[in-house]
Amino acid sequence: MATHKITAPAEALSEVPAVIAGSVNLLRFSEALARAGLIGRHDADRGVLVIEPALAVRVSPADALVGMSWFNGLSQSERSYWLEAAGSACPADAWHAFQSGVPGP
Repeated sequence: MATHKITAPAEALSEVPAVIAGSVNLLRFSEALARAGLIGRHDADRGVLVIEPALAVRVSPADALVGMSWFNGLSQSERSYWLEAAGSACPADAWHAFQSGVPGP
Protein backbone atom coordinates (compact mmCIF):
# COMPACT_ATOMS: atom_id res chain seq x y z
CA MET A 1 0.00 0.00 0.00
CA ALA A 2 1.32 3.44 -0.91
CA THR A 3 1.75 6.14 1.70
CA HIS A 4 1.05 9.75 0.79
CA LYS A 5 2.01 12.83 2.76
CA ILE A 6 -0.82 15.34 3.14
CA THR A 7 -0.01 18.95 3.85
CA ALA A 8 -2.97 20.95 5.12
CA PRO A 9 -4.06 23.03 8.10
CA ALA A 10 -4.38 20.96 11.28
CA GLU A 11 -8.13 21.61 11.52
CA ALA A 12 -8.63 20.13 8.04
CA LEU A 13 -6.47 17.09 8.80
CA SER A 14 -8.46 16.38 11.94
CA GLU A 15 -11.47 15.63 9.71
CA VAL A 16 -9.65 12.98 7.63
CA PRO A 17 -10.49 9.95 9.84
CA ALA A 18 -14.19 10.81 9.80
CA VAL A 19 -14.16 11.27 6.03
CA ILE A 20 -12.41 7.93 5.53
CA ALA A 21 -14.84 6.17 7.87
CA GLY A 22 -17.77 7.78 6.07
CA SER A 23 -16.40 6.67 2.71
CA VAL A 24 -16.00 3.09 3.91
CA ASN A 25 -19.54 3.12 5.31
CA LEU A 26 -20.88 4.60 2.07
CA LEU A 27 -19.08 1.93 0.05
CA ARG A 28 -20.55 -0.82 2.25
CA PHE A 29 -24.00 0.78 1.98
CA SER A 30 -23.70 0.99 -1.83
CA GLU A 31 -22.61 -2.63 -2.02
CA ALA A 32 -25.55 -3.70 0.15
CA LEU A 33 -27.95 -1.78 -2.10
CA ALA A 34 -26.46 -3.41 -5.20
CA ARG A 35 -26.83 -6.89 -3.69
CA ALA A 36 -30.49 -6.08 -3.09
CA GLY A 37 -30.96 -4.86 -6.67
CA LEU A 38 -31.35 -1.26 -5.56
CA ILE A 39 -29.60 2.04 -6.18
CA GLY A 40 -29.41 5.20 -4.14
CA ARG A 41 -29.39 8.65 -5.69
CA HIS A 42 -29.32 12.10 -4.17
CA ASP A 43 -32.42 14.22 -4.79
CA ALA A 44 -30.91 17.70 -4.53
CA ASP A 45 -34.29 19.44 -4.64
CA ARG A 46 -35.54 17.62 -1.57
CA GLY A 47 -32.12 17.06 0.05
CA VAL A 48 -32.75 13.35 0.53
CA LEU A 49 -31.33 10.02 -0.58
CA VAL A 50 -33.82 8.19 -2.79
CA ILE A 51 -33.55 4.40 -2.87
CA GLU A 52 -35.16 2.72 -5.85
CA PRO A 53 -34.87 -0.39 -8.02
CA ALA A 54 -31.67 -0.63 -10.03
CA LEU A 55 -31.99 0.71 -13.55
CA ALA A 56 -31.64 -2.75 -15.06
CA VAL A 57 -34.84 -3.71 -13.26
CA ARG A 58 -36.91 -0.64 -14.15
CA VAL A 59 -35.99 -0.22 -17.86
CA SER A 60 -36.96 -2.56 -20.65
CA PRO A 61 -34.18 -3.86 -22.93
CA ALA A 62 -35.69 -2.00 -25.91
CA ASP A 63 -35.74 1.27 -23.96
CA ALA A 64 -32.15 0.68 -22.86
CA LEU A 65 -31.07 0.33 -26.50
CA VAL A 66 -32.85 3.55 -27.44
CA GLY A 67 -31.22 5.27 -24.47
CA MET A 68 -27.75 4.05 -25.46
CA SER A 69 -28.28 5.27 -29.02
CA TRP A 70 -29.52 8.63 -27.72
CA PHE A 71 -26.51 9.06 -25.40
CA ASN A 72 -23.99 7.99 -28.04
CA GLY A 73 -25.40 10.62 -30.40
CA LEU A 74 -24.82 13.48 -27.95
CA SER A 75 -21.89 15.88 -28.08
CA GLN A 76 -19.50 15.89 -25.12
CA SER A 77 -21.08 19.07 -23.73
CA GLU A 78 -24.58 17.58 -24.08
CA ARG A 79 -23.45 14.43 -22.31
CA SER A 80 -22.03 16.52 -19.48
CA TYR A 81 -25.26 18.50 -19.25
CA TRP A 82 -27.49 15.43 -19.02
CA LEU A 83 -25.24 13.61 -16.57
CA GLU A 84 -25.25 16.67 -14.33
CA ALA A 85 -29.02 17.01 -14.70
CA ALA A 86 -29.34 13.37 -13.60
CA GLY A 87 -26.96 13.88 -10.68
CA SER A 88 -25.10 10.79 -11.81
CA ALA A 89 -22.17 9.56 -13.88
CA CYS A 90 -24.35 6.84 -15.40
CA PRO A 91 -25.57 7.37 -18.99
CA ALA A 92 -28.76 5.41 -18.22
CA ASP A 93 -29.61 7.95 -15.52
CA ALA A 94 -29.02 10.77 -18.03
CA TRP A 95 -31.47 9.03 -20.38
CA HIS A 96 -33.98 8.76 -17.56
CA ALA A 97 -33.60 12.51 -16.81
CA PHE A 98 -34.17 13.28 -20.49
CA GLN A 99 -37.29 11.10 -20.54
CA SER A 100 -38.67 12.62 -17.37
CA GLY A 101 -38.92 16.05 -18.97
CA VAL A 102 -35.88 17.81 -17.52
CA PRO A 103 -35.36 20.90 -19.73
CA GLY A 104 -32.55 20.43 -22.25
CA PRO A 105 -29.44 22.52 -22.82
